Amino acid sequence: MGPTSDNNDVHRPGALKQQNKRFKSGRHRSQHEIKRSTKGRVAEKKHARSLKRLNVTNKQDRLNTAIQIRKQKLQANREIRQTIGAIDGVPQIITVIPLSSDVNIYSIIELLTNSIDDKKSFDEATQCGARIYTCSKLRSKFCFLTPTVTNLENVLDAAKMSDTIIYVLSSSNGISIEGDYLLDLINVHCLSGNVIYSIIESNDDSMSTISSSTSRNSSLKNLEKYLEKKFSNVKLIPLNNPQDGQRLLSKLTQQKLIKITKTFSRPYLFAQTFSYLNPKSSKSTLKLSGYLRGIDLSPNDLVYIPNLGTFQLEKIEQHQFQRDSDGIIKTIVDKTFIPDPKLQRSLVFEAEQDPMNFDQEQTWPTKEDIQQSERQLKKRVPKGTSQYQAAWILSDDEDNDSLNQQNDFDEDHQEMMTDYADDLQSIKLDKEEDEEEEEEEEEEMDELVMNPNNYDEKTDLEEDKQTLKKLKEAKLDEQFPDEVDTPMDVPARVRFQKYRGLKSFRTTKWDPKENLPSDYGRIYQFPNFRAMIKQIQSEQEHNQHKQDHAQVHSYVTLYVKDVPVSRFEPGHHLFVTGLLPYEQCLSVLNIVLNRTNDSEIILKSKERLIFHVGFRRFASSPIYSQHSNGVKHKFERFFRPRQTLVATCFGPITYPPASVLAFKQFPDGRQELVATGSLLSVNPDRIILKRIVLSGHPLKIHKRSAVVRYMFFNPDDVNWFKPIELRTRWGRRGHIKESLGTHGHMKCQFDGILKSQDTVFMNLYKRIYPKWTYEPLSIQQQQQQENNEENMQ
Repeated sequence: MGPTSDNNDVHRPGALKQQNKRFKSGRHRSQHEIKRSTKGRVAEKKHARSLKRLNVTNKQDRLNTAIQIRKQKLQANREIRQTIGAIDGVPQIITVIPLSSDVNIYSIIELLTNSIDDKKSFDEATQCGARIYTCSKLRSKFCFLTPTVTNLENVLDAAKMSDTIIYVLSSSNGISIEGDYLLDLINVHCLSGNVIYSIIESNDDSMSTISSSTSRNSSLKNLEKYLEKKFSNVKLIPLNNPQDGQRLLSKLTQQKLIKITKTFSRPYLFAQTFSYLNPKSSKSTLKLSGYLRGIDLSPNDLVYIPNLGTFQLEKIEQHQFQRDSDGIIKTIVDKTFIPDPKLQRSLVFEAEQDPMNFDQEQTWPTKEDIQQSERQLKKRVPKGTSQYQAAWILSDDEDNDSLNQQNDFDEDHQEMMTDYADDLQSIKLDKEEDEEEEEEEEEEMDELVMNPNNYDEKTDLEEDKQTLKKLKEAKLDEQFPDEVDTPMDVPARVRFQKYRGLKSFRTTKWDPKENLPSDYGRIYQFPNFRAMIKQIQSEQEHNQHKQDHAQVHSYVTLYVKDVPVSRFEPGHHLFVTGLLPYEQCLSVLNIVLNRTNDSEIILKSKERLIFHVGFRRFASSPIYSQHSNGVKHKFERFFRPRQTLVATCFGPITYPPASVLAFKQFPDGRQELVATGSLLSVNPDRIILKRIVLSGHPLKIHKRSAVVRYMFFNPDDVNWFKPIELRTRWGRRGHIKESLGTHGHMKCQFDGILKSQDTVFMNLYKRIYPKWTYEPLSIQQQQQQENNEENMQ
């Protein structure tokens, strides 16, 4: 029977019933309603708000800004041209360097100075071999430098101080091997895109050998292609006649001078004339005259002269040019600046060591303690016992009290002597290790004389053996990096007592002030090196145009006191560079070095190199570490070809940017470029960790457990190194559970099943420091070395 009409039950849709949206007819807001709700307020456009937040201006404002910036640059360049290179200003320094062996530099200079026929122009030769050419027609003044190509250091100094470098090459012979080498050195160390240079062609004698213009054009194109591989926008400018010389001088006059960042923040000077006031004594005041460049120079600052060192100023004379009645230009002393003894910087480059506060842990005996130790009675002790050990041995008067005390003493003494023997063995091993490192650092300085008659007698066999030994060690280290054999006759806990384990090389903390060597008490350290650089820059801006400073672009005479009297080669160019605050002090330099592609020499850590850091040169034996992020950096035993590492050594403080060249010096005095780079930081707190790897082999394997042998050879060593984590060649990690037996076997647990061909490793670390091998280079040392070589010959 169906439902009746009185039933109120109706069908209701379920939860999954589709319900469509209702049509919003007549529900939108009309324009009248919108105006009535806003009451006349106009909302800001979202697009305009975002553009305002991003500082986006319209097209016309951008054009006006670009025009203003262009005018400012033109005005700055015009001001520079009015001072540097102007006929009444500072002469533009131009270094002429030959890249071919058949190029005569002096004929090139004669061609340039005689290219313009002008009676008012004149040429002047300075004492150091430079040529100052004043051209009234071009309203310019040039200073041509021609350093000797064989003197590499003087060529680099001239290139660093130059405004323009001209490379001269021959179209017939092209670029020689020495010229190509010199071109790469200057480009890496001196230019870095900060100096305008031009490459020209010399056709004095070589062009007559070329029969046709086709071969001449092909040779020029080949030279351009070769140079374009190294540099961009290279254009060879011909220099065969006076018209070519005139066009080159016009180019030098009209070109834009770019400031050199490596020398712009320091005052520097090219000495047109120099002389000693008392040349007969060992030290005398050196008088130098020239135009001051860079920034203003204070008489309280220190100056650095290459190959001579760092010195103080006695006084500075600022000159002014005046014409007399005959039209001759004379220099008159305008101002004299005398240093203030209270403000003049000191020449002290090492910090005073305070043994009472060094590392805040060590103490020093007083006079009473020393006198008391000298009054001690003599005792009969075993042979070889030190004074410290003898102090713990009872004397004859003290051991007659009781027989029981004597027996106790014998037992204690026997144990003490056993421990002392272990300590002696540990000290002996450490001494042997230090002697091995010192032997590796020493180099044979005997000259190799190649004479067919007595070839075997003159050949240095020891040097060949050392080189072969170094090659074998480098190959072994490359195949098995940092692996060390555990000694069987010495306990591992004694042999490796200076090493420790790290849970994580990246995150585990290591105190940078822990157990510092005594040499770190002789250096200076900044609390914040970057903040110091900003402070010096702000002080330079504040001290500009002060009344007690010699003004930049003025002709000055520097009186440098206590300079060693030295003889210079003919044509040697002398440069003076002002030092910034604390640049005479020593600290720890960290230098990023890239091995050159041509050098195949394997460099070992702590091997002596000659560094050119900025405007200074010195010799040191650096240690190498990986160029990585983080606080701790892994030590590298060898610096292999085509590798990038960080060299750490002691050296004078230098503020970046500063390019670096590293040379390897051979026993015959020859130097070879092995690496180039730049200064990374001046930070003694850089943690360099030396890693050694102890290896073992699994004897028995049961799932994740294994018995490992050959890592240690006694159970005490196993228990000593038990907390350190283990790893395997196949990526397993584990730890030592217990020692088995008396032969150094140990039971280990790993995070996975171990394979029989796997090898178990344990990493140990210790911090190493650079050795105090800083050696400033001077002319006296070079002359002494040359005399020694002549005497050997």
